[in-house]
Amino acid sequence: MSVPASAGAQELLPSCPNEQNITEHDKTKARALERVGNDTVTPTGRTASLLKGLAGEMEVNNGEARTSISYGGKLAPRICPADADGAARFRQTSYGLSLSIPLANDTDLIDPQLLDGLSDGPSLSFNLSRYSATKRDAPKGFQSTAWQFGGEVSIGMNQFHYRDPVSLAKHSDWKPQLGIGGFLAFYPKDRRSMVSFGIDYQSSYEAAEEQILCKPVVTDPDKDCAKAAPKGPDRDDSLNLSIEYRRAPKLKIAGANIGYSPKFTYDSLNDDFGVELPFYLLPSEKSPLLPGFKIGYASDKDDVILGVFLKASFGMMH
Repeated sequence: MSVPASAGAQELLPSCPNEQNITEHDKTKARALERVGNDTVTPTGRTASLLKGLAGEMEVNNGEARTSISYGGKLAPRICPADADGAARFRQTSYGLSLSIPLANDTDLIDPQLLDGLSDGPSLSFNLSRYSATKRDAPKGFQSTAWQFGGEVSIGMNQFHYRDPVSLAKHSDWKPQLGIGGFLAFYPKDRRSMVSFGIDYQSSYEAAEEQILCKPVVTDPDKDCAKAAPKGPDRDDSLNLSIEYRRAPKLKIAGANIGYSPKFTYDSLNDDFGVELPFYLLPSEKSPLLPGFKIGYASDKDDVILGVFLKASFGMMH
């Protein structure tokens, strides 16, 4: 994410002290906090930034592919020029809308990954967040702190296929899925890392495990037997708690910048957990595409997950 300079950046926070005594020099100093945001969000983030207009990505996990397109924007930033203590404050609200669609066959759509119940069907998400930064001139040099909080609502649909265990008649059901969550993120003064904490409630459906089903009388196994789920999906609610660390070290391999973002997720309702470690390769700072790969583990499936991805817009921030 980058925070564009604009005339709106001169809008004052309601809590600014001594507004009437603010000079143009103070305003210029306060708007320098916009550059803090620019420096923080080196394009090596885990998720595509929704804060620079259109964005897109494609990801493949264990042969299952998804693609998404997003659009986002920012409201006019608000500032407090430096006060008597030398501290200036900056705030900005951002929003984003994302449509995610699986690119897979029917059997792939019923295997959610890493405790994400909305990962196996098309979904529409809306998020809203606020970024705040404080800059202070200290005896030992420039100091700054930044943090962000926000939330997201996701609505999706998922189609499930199953057969009658006696007649083998085919059935298909569409089920709604809902997710709502929030996060709190901190950006250390090195501007090359982020620590975030998240909570996410999901109400979704999970397909029954496939079995070999046969009619009471089998004369032709190819026609009288089939591998399929014997019933419709069951509702599966989850409350995921997560912690994530993103880092963009000054490290290059074969001329490409390296980034990583380990994440741990715990489902407190079902006592499951998931771990993932993505790595990102950025050919150049101006590259429009960022490839990467990841390895993960989901306890609910007892499965190691390998994935590759290609993103078109990136950011250290949520």
